[in-house]
Amino acid sequence: MQASPIRLIPYQQEGEPPRQAAILRVEPTLEGLSDDDVQVLGHLTEAADRMNPVFRDQAEARTPAVRTLLLDLIEAAEGPTRQVLEDYRAIFELQNGPYTSIPPKNHLLKLPLDDLRRLAKFAGRQAERSLEAHVGLLTQGAVPSDRGNLYPEDLTEAEFEALGADRLRVNSSVVRGAGGKPEVLLNERRYARTLAPALAHLRAARDLARDPGFRIYLDAKIVEMETGSEEARRVADHAWVTHNSPIDIVISTALEVYLDGYRAARGAATGAVHVRNRQAEAMLQAIVAQVPRLEATAPWTHRRSGVDASRLPKLKFVDVFAWSGDYVGSPMTTLAQSLPNDEWIVQTFGAVNMVYVNTSRLVLRSSGRLAPERFLTRAAAERPLDPLFEAYTLHTALHEIGHASGCMDPEHAQGQPRDFLQEEYPWLEEARAELFGLWALGPMVEAGVFDPVLEQAGFDGMLLTMLGALKYDPQQAHVSARNAIFHYFEEHGAIRRVTEGGRLCFEMPLEPARRAAAEMLRTIADLRSAGDRTGATRLRQKYVYADALKPEIEARTADLPLGTGLIFPRLKQSGGRYLREWIYPERFEDQPKFAYDLELGA
Repeated sequence: MQASPIRLIPYQQEGEPPRQAAILRVEPTLEGLSDDDVQVLGHLTEAADRMNPVFRDQAEARTPAVRTLLLDLIEAAEGPTRQVLEDYRAIFELQNGPYTSIPPKNHLLKLPLDDLRRLAKFAGRQAERSLEAHVGLLTQGAVPSDRGNLYPEDLTEAEFEALGADRLRVNSSVVRGAGGKPEVLLNERRYARTLAPALAHLRAARDLARDPGFRIYLDAKIVEMETGSEEARRVADHAWVTHNSPIDIVISTALEVYLDGYRAARGAATGAVHVRNRQAEAMLQAIVAQVPRLEATAPWTHRRSGVDASRLPKLKFVDVFAWSGDYVGSPMTTLAQSLPNDEWIVQTFGAVNMVYVNTSRLVLRSSGRLAPERFLTRAAAERPLDPLFEAYTLHTALHEIGHASGCMDPEHAQGQPRDFLQEEYPWLEEARAELFGLWALGPMVEAGVFDPVLEQAGFDGMLLTMLGALKYDPQQAHVSARNAIFHYFEEHGAIRRVTEGGRLCFEMPLEPARRAAAEMLRTIADLRSAGDRTGATRLRQKYVYADALKPEIEARTADLPLGTGLIFPRLKQSGGRYLREWIYPERFEDQPKFAYDLELGA
């Protein structure tokens, strides 16, 4: 797939160099889909997009007000001033709110304050009041709360513990109720009015779906989003894991827990529509067939014994038709994912490990992330680029299988890793999955599933990924994981620095890299199995830190886009039916999901 940015948008954060984001158009294919499939896709896309305002409220409650202010200021502006505001708004929508994830801070509106106040006065009294309320967020450096809008900012530890078993309820928020007393409020109740249109489209899709397993899943998902009960969530997860429809939707008020920096317990709203990429079927089957062997030979202590074929992870390469909520952010773009997050479902019925093919190719090729000549030695950089991209994709698949591998030790078998590890869980879990993906390359080559050149390419690709991560302070989970692996590998001789032509280069020799991957994987996996929060903290304190290479890596990558905005189409409608014709908004920020309003209350 040939990909080139259709728009580059400048932005800057306090203390950071000027950057730009790339905006690209996703072009899904409807080939092989029936007319009924097209109708289902239309309704699923509408349902997924309706999750976006829920996510925005969970992340930052001021987002709708700031967005309205920006629109008012844009309407009042003209010329270069209007362009600055338009660019700011585009990045604001790309971040799905005021803050980017890496580094976690806002971007700055580069306009004089007097000009902003004149524009706001011209736009009206409401705009003037809103500007005064939010001017700091627009023009001064700010960082997001690690609590998001999931907990009161003044919640004390004693109040949190007094919430009892519900204090870690994944699909809930903590709010102050009558008399200011903290209480746990289910998302499905808190956002019932916002969820109503999404549920209407899910029901319409359910009525049109022809695949019986997918219809059952939609039935279960509807009940989950109506009630939010733990039983309904597990029934929906089970139905999702077991259905085999080529068309799929992932939709939830609480999926990945990375938004919750306070306890890593509460999830974020998401919506995603996929269609299976059939070209990858043979490779997928070959990879999954090796999972029992990987489980039996993994280098950690507590292995899953007697792997049941019915519980094996399902590996799906899918093309994305719609994303909203937690899938929309900057500069990180989700390349793959292991779901569901419920450990009991994973251990009992298996997981689904998805690799997002069409969007990953767009992001990788537009961002320059696979650019070995920037960092690797001449010998490494001269290796063919095609295996590097293929290995990157396959390592991503193995990474997701890694999330579903292993088990807790007998003393912690009744809990989930995040319950014991708490704030250490996100980075440790990502590091374990990255290392599993590296370690598993060797067994896959030995089994004849992968070409031998892909193993070295996989380590080269990870080296480039780790170097790219060193340009950020290690705060986000994926960045911290890659930061730790880089420092561990370098300490153990698996990453070498070489000076060529007066320029610092890097290489990852295969044998030392194999050993380092296995040894670090064993250490991290055993910490996870034991729920050893103290040990995880010690490991992070030793290997996760801002590296002295940060300025040099920043300088070498300054010309590359940082952040990717994906424009997804909608199906054209006529006479109440969806047609086999895509329609695109004129600009990224004009996608309907960004305009949907939040309505709180039942």
